[in-house]
Amino acid sequence: MVVLVAGLVLAGCSAAPSAGYPTTASPFPTPTPAVTAPPGGVLLTAVGFSFAPAGFSIPAGLTPASTTNLSELVTVVFDAGDGVTVHDYLLANLDGMGCPIAASSADSITWNCGQWAGGFTMTPRQAALTLRRMAG
Repeated sequence: MVVLVAGLVLAGCSAAPSAGYPTTASPFPTPTPAVTAPPGGVLLTAVGFSFAPAGFSIPAGLTPASTTNLSELVTVVFDAGDGVTVHDYLLANLDGMGCPIAASSADSITWNCGQWAGGFTMTPRQAALTLRRMAG
């Protein structure tokens, strides 16, 4: 009898999971690396943008004039006085955020962040950052 029980235990331990029995995932999730903003920056997700791309940041300490936080579109409008600060911050940090710059000038920048396309432009009256989720 002991041999029979031992044989059944060994057979059960070495058998592959049956298609009829679901396998369970580890109760310990794989940790994801913490995303931090570059020095002088703050993550959009840390200031309440639930739909912003992970790891995307703006200069810390600025108060946006208006915002949009939608699943397909995130915008941040700044006062004109903050435009140069945002422009210089983005030029210095977009590549490090995984958002290679596609084009830039003295008053605008365009880039891509995985499934997001972004743009920044400033005028004498306002400055605005737009992130648009691409289809697909």
